[in-house]
Order: sequence, then structure tokens, then C-alpha cells
Amino acid sequence: MYILSKEKSEAGQYQKIQSWPGLTAPDGFYWWPDSLDRSTFDQYAGFVTLEVARGTVVSCTPNQPAFEAWQAAQLAARKLERIAESKAQLADYLLTHPMQWTDGQYYAITAEKQQQLTGKIMSATLAAQTSTPYSLTWNATGQECQSWTLENLTALAFAIDARVTGLVSYQQAQEVAMQAAATLEDLEAIPVDYDSVPLPGGETA
Repeated sequence: MYILSKEKSEAGQYQKIQSWPGLTAPDGFYWWPDSLDRSTFDQYAGFVTLEVARGTVVSCTPNQPAFEAWQAAQLAARKLERIAESKAQLADYLLTHPMQWTDGQYYAITAEKQQQLTGKIMSATLAAQTSTPYSLTWNATGQECQSWTLENLTALAFAIDARVTGLVSYQQAQEVAMQAAATLEDLEAIPVDYDSVPLPGGETA
């Protein structure tokens, strides 16, 4: 035999049907007879209306409004999770995928490194405008700083910006698709694959 708690959630959802070895249902529970089909209960995740006679469930019909409201809440919550996950994955991707430059070296493309690079270029530009001596240096990933010309470092900065812009645009496009998903199945089917984003030259990472 099976039993079902009489208590429902605030949203109107019954808990899962449980197997029970006893001869009588415990306090606070209904009997759910073996002969009563459970497919409607399972399909509507416990959002059902019951007909009960002498402590035994005799029929089960969907509570469609409550079920649809619950589904909408589940979908909205999962959308927020997936969007947050896509942003965290992007941050991790930027950290673990430095960009290869024309000199064959790899350069970090994180937001922090981009800010540092912009600061270097601004300082070097100001120094040139004011005829102030300035040693312009930058480093490849895992390497010591080397001297750079302002022209070459600016070109590197533009290339990094183009790469990051492509990745951010991809994340934003997937986020828009997630927001538009009508069902959980549609939402989970939306991929987040930053390796698929073409490099500025047209190749993929």
C-alpha cells in the first residue's frame, strides 16, 4: 500500500506518494490504494485535486492553474541560474584561455588585465604628449615584462578587445535566448560553448 501526506505546500503541491508497510495509514496521511493510477499525480508533480472517502484517495485530477504557476516559477528560477552560470563560465574562460599574438606568445585577456593594459597605454600616451620619459612594458602569460612600443601594445590591446567583445556578445546572445525559453526543456537545450566563438580572424579557438 501507499500513503500520501495530507499537507500541501503553500503553492498547493502534495508531497511524493510513499510506500507503507503498515495496515493503517499514520496520522496526517491518506491511503493511496494500489489500484488507483498514479500517472496524473506524477505528471502534475503533486499539483492535484483529490477525492477522499474514509481516509482513502478515490480519485485524482489535475490542479492545472497551480501546476502552471509552479512551472512558471521553476522556469524563472532556472533561467536566473543558467544566466549566472554562463557569466561565471565566461569569466573562467577568459582566465584559462589567453590569446596568442603575432609574436607567438600568449597574453591574458581577463577584465583585470585589460584594465591594466589600458592604464599602461594611457600612461605611455600621456608621457609621449608631455615628453616625459616612460618605460612601456608588458608581459606574456608566465613571462617577465618586456619593452614594447606604444604602437605594438595598442595593436595588442585592440586585438584583445576584439576577442573579448566576441565572447561577451556570444554570452549576451545566449542570455537573450535563455530569457525567451518557453519551457525548461528549451532552456536546458541552449548551449554555452565559448570554444565555438570565432576568433577575430574567423577561426575558432
